[in-house]
Amino acid sequence: MDYQASVYELLTAAAHARAGVDRRWLHAILDRGADAIPDLARFAAETHLDDPIDLEEPLVHLFRYLHTPAAIPFLLDAIRRDPNDVPDEVVDAIVPLGADALEPLLDLYRSLEEDQGDEVAFILAALHIRDPRVLEILLDRLEYDVFEGTIALGLYGDPAAIPRLEQMLASIPEADTRLRQSVTSAIADIRTASEETPPVPEFDIWELYPEQETPNVGALPELERLPLLSSEDAAIRAETARSFFNREYSTGVRARLLEVARADPDENVRARSWEALLDAADEAEVRKSMLAVIDDPGAPWVEKGGAIVGLSQDSGNPKVRAAMEALYEIPEIRDKALEAMWRSLDRTFADYFPRHLDDPASEVQRQAIWGVGYLGIHSEAKRLERFFDDEELRSDALFAYALAVPAEISPGRIRPLFRRIETLSGGLSEGESELVRLGLDERLSLHGFKPVFFDEEESEDPAPEPAAPTGKVGRNDPCPCGSGKKYKKCCGAPA
Repeated sequence: MDYQASVYELLTAAAHARAGVDRRWLHAILDRGADAIPDLARFAAETHLDDPIDLEEPLVHLFRYLHTPAAIPFLLDAIRRDPNDVPDEVVDAIVPLGADALEPLLDLYRSLEEDQGDEVAFILAALHIRDPRVLEILLDRLEYDVFEGTIALGLYGDPAAIPRLEQMLASIPEADTRLRQSVTSAIADIRTASEETPPVPEFDIWELYPEQETPNVGALPELERLPLLSSEDAAIRAETARSFFNREYSTGVRARLLEVARADPDENVRARSWEALLDAADEAEVRKSMLAVIDDPGAPWVEKGGAIVGLSQDSGNPKVRAAMEALYEIPEIRDKALEAMWRSLDRTFADYFPRHLDDPASEVQRQAIWGVGYLGIHSEAKRLERFFDDEELRSDALFAYALAVPAEISPGRIRPLFRRIETLSGGLSEGESELVRLGLDERLSLHGFKPVFFDEEESEDPAPEPAAPTGKVGRNDPCPCGSGKKYKKCCGAPA
């Protein structure tokens, strides 16, 4: 990637998976200071629904960092798309713009229906700008929803609201302690509020992004992806090979992956290519090449790990089983040995997984979780519950738990089981909900029943194929495909 390119070109490259959204990319934009703003505003004003990569969140972060009124049209569009569920990062970006944002937000509020106005009213309150129009809006919201209204008025801090609040308090029965407390708290907050506008908190954009990130090439169509296997950058070649893992692809891709697996100078690229050939491992030529890798005493452990995952469905072969067990004994490649074991669906490997649920190596721990799920080790399902509070492993644990939790499995009992998992996990995001449903459907299939949540015969849109995540979970919702990337950015990219 040419980081000397224009800001518009850098944005376009990231949106088309030709550049990773990382600190190098951020520096190439932000080191230009105010000179970056025109291109940012130009890109943000355009429609990018067909772009493979959604840059909305990075754009919000860039605009927030630059603290520029040029961001307001873009931020207002983000609010307008779903005014009842405004992302926190959008609120955090627009509030510091203060007076510049006041009139546009007032106009936006007037354009909304009454039941859409709570969040915009809250943003207006957070501006802390004394204006009779804002006060009128907040008092109107108080009549519409007392609890939301008192929160907004307490945040706004205008003493002019106290008479109305006191009048409301006098009309609330003593028995309604919750409502009285809400109004009383708002009055107290207003009386202690400062008339000075709160300082803009420092925003550290750098902590949100890795030092280096390969582009999400999995979002590209096959024909655009295939040439990237010849990239000069080994990381991009490896990511491209990885993007074909556990996905259907053409015979042309299969042939090219085999070429790369045999001849690429980078051992990690070869390993990811062998893994991507998993579904072609029953072809004589592919299988022979994979077996040659695990037989070769000089082959790097990383490459052997990729080959053994590719051969995982041939665990009945004594040579393959012996290789899995041998690689398991090597700590540096143990995660791949465990992955091959659970992908084999061979329950004779079940004893390997419980001992690693507390493993200090996170990738070994991740594969242990998936082994408990896919091998149906019901006795260990309870131990997965603690991972529901682990940001890195929550999505892995949810899927595995759906596969392994002791329960009666039948079409009539599967929805109550979903609700049980939802309650136990403290609630599920959209991506997590889909992930659990996929796991439960897969469990139904293993018991000889048709799926309940994603029935392809009843739906025009087939359910996505589950795949084990082999990378870090994203910053927000985990993608149900298991890529470990953020759901809205990945939406099916393979792991």
